[in-house]
Amino acid sequence: MPNVGTKVRTRKNQRGAAMLEMALILPIYFLLVYGIIELCFVMFGYCNATYACRLAVRYAQIHGTGSTYQCTTTDVSNVAAPFLWGAPKNGATISTTWSPDNNPGSTVTVKISLVYPTAIPFSKMSQINVGASASATILQ
Repeated sequence: MPNVGTKVRTRKNQRGAAMLEMALILPIYFLLVYGIIELCFVMFGYCNATYACRLAVRYAQIHGTGSTYQCTTTDVSNVAAPFLWGAPKNGATISTTWSPDNNPGSTVTVKISLVYPTAIPFSKMSQINVGASASATILQ
């Protein structure tokens, strides 16, 4: 029959081991959780940029030169900008191009670029670039 005193002595010796294991694993766990949260913010911004591109292209597609109101680059940017509320301030670039011009039958393309600053420790990436684009044929 084993001695009961040895079991107690073994348990006392392992108390510090659990604390050491926790001290080694906890920073890795928090770094992983922080990285997942950071990635979720970036993906949220990407989804917003994609949606804003689609709405801006649809606006430019309908408001060509054949309609009563002629669409400009500023108008397209003003349509897309409210939907980028998840983007960092001064980190969004909206560009609109018409090929060959903004007459019916031409193609309009809207590109949105977002720059997210990162604060991930031990990482060489200081920023993450996210972009979305959409294009359509002008109807009117």
